[in-house]
Amino acid sequence: MNAKGIKNLNLIVLVLFLAVPFSVFSQQQFNDFFETKTLRVDYSRVGDKDSSWIILEQLKKEVFWAGSKTELIDSLNLGDYYFELYDSASSQLIFSRGYSSLFREWLDTDEAKKLKRGFYESIVMPFPKQTVKLILLTRNRNNEFNEVFEHYINSKDYYIKNEKAPNFEVKTILNNGVSENKLDITILAEGYTAEEMGKFEKDCERFMGFFFEVSPFLEFKNDINFHIIKSISQESGTDIPGDGIWKNTVLNSSFYTFYSERYLTTLDIKSVRDVAACAPYDQIYILVNTSKYGGGGIYNYYNLCSSDHANSKQVFTHEFGHGFGALADEYAYDDVPAETLYNLSVEPWQRNITTLANFAEKWKDMVNNVPIPTPDEAKYKKSIGAFEGAGYVLHKVYRPVHDCKMRSNSTDEFCPVCQRALIEMLNMYIR
Repeated sequence: MNAKGIKNLNLIVLVLFLAVPFSVFSQQQFNDFFETKTLRVDYSRVGDKDSSWIILEQLKKEVFWAGSKTELIDSLNLGDYYFELYDSASSQLIFSRGYSSLFREWLDTDEAKKLKRGFYESIVMPFPKQTVKLILLTRNRNNEFNEVFEHYINSKDYYIKNEKAPNFEVKTILNNGVSENKLDITILAEGYTAEEMGKFEKDCERFMGFFFEVSPFLEFKNDINFHIIKSISQESGTDIPGDGIWKNTVLNSSFYTFYSERYLTTLDIKSVRDVAACAPYDQIYILVNTSKYGGGGIYNYYNLCSSDHANSKQVFTHEFGHGFGALADEYAYDDVPAETLYNLSVEPWQRNITTLANFAEKWKDMVNNVPIPTPDEAKYKKSIGAFEGAGYVLHKVYRPVHDCKMRSNSTDEFCPVCQRALIEMLNMYIR
C-alpha cells in the first residue's frame, strides 16, 4: 500500500474508532453475569433443503474466555445464524453473536435436495453465573432471523462437563497484552506428526509474517496476539478423497468438501473445539500440513489453509476474511443462476457484495463519480463501484472493485470496502 493509501486507512481507523459507541455493558456488568471462563454448547443441526432442527449434544465449561468483557452484544447483523443469551431472572439480553457453519453451505448443494444429513456444530460464550436462556436463530431468504431453538441452562448443573483440555503444548508467538483487550488468533496443527512440530512452529512464524504484510492487520499489529497449539497427528498430511488418500489426523480435515477439490474443511467440530480449548482464542486457524492448494473459512467458526502451496500466503488471509470478517467470495462461476443463491429483492448480509436492492446500506458512500452498475473497463479499474459478478454468480450480484483479495490471488490486498468491514470487526475485540 502506498503512503496515500496508508493515510486514508489511518483516517478510516480513526473515524471508525470514534464512531464505535460505548458498550451497554461495563466491565462490572460482565462480572455481575459471567465468570472469565467459557461455556461451550455443542449440538447437531440436522435436516435438508426444506427443513432442519437442532439436537443438543453437550455443554462444557472451558478454562479460558478470551473475548471482550465490554462488547457483549453483537449489533453487526452478520452471519447465517445468531444466538442470544438471556439472564433468566431479569430476561435481560446479556450476550449475543452471529456466526455461520458448513450446514448452511451444504443446503445450497444438490445433495441437500434429496438427502437429510446432520452436522455437528458448536458455539461459545462467557460462562454464566446463574441460569440463562439460550436462543438459536436462523436467517431466512428475506434476511430476517427466526428462532429455531430455546434451552434454559443452569450454570450449576453437574452435567455440564468440566474436563481438562488435551495435553498439547501451547506457545504464544506474539503477545501484545491481555486477551480481553486484544484479538487472539490461535493456530492449531493439523496433519503434523510429533516429529514435525518443529516444522509447524516455523510454518506458524512464516504465516504470521504473511498476515502482517496485509492491511488492515499491519496497522493493528500491536492489538493482536498469536498462540499456537502443537496438536499431534498420527500421520502427516490430510485426506484427499479424490485421490484415494486418507490420513489419521487429529482434526480429520479433508479436501473435496461438497465435491469441490480445493475446499479444505473438517466436519469434526468436536475435536476442533477440544483442541482449541488448550489456549485463549477469538479466532481458530487450522494450519494443514500439505502442499496441495486449498483452504476454507467460515464466519466465527474456523479458518483453514494448506501450509506449503505457492499461493498459501494469499489464501491464509483470504480465508481469514471469511472466518473473521464475514466477507463473501467475490469470484463467480458461469453456471449458477443468482436466484438460486440470493433473494435479489434484499441485500446479502455480507458487507462486500450487493444486489443493489439497497445499495445505500452497503458502500454507496465510498463511490465517487462512477456509474452504478460499473462497467468493468480499464478506466474504472482502480475505482470503487459496483462491478457485476460476485458471490459465485456472474450476473445480478456486484462487488466493490475490479479485483480484491476476496476475488483472486492476483492481488494480496483487501479493497477499501473489505478493509472497512475488517476494521469494524477489529473494533469489536480491541480495547
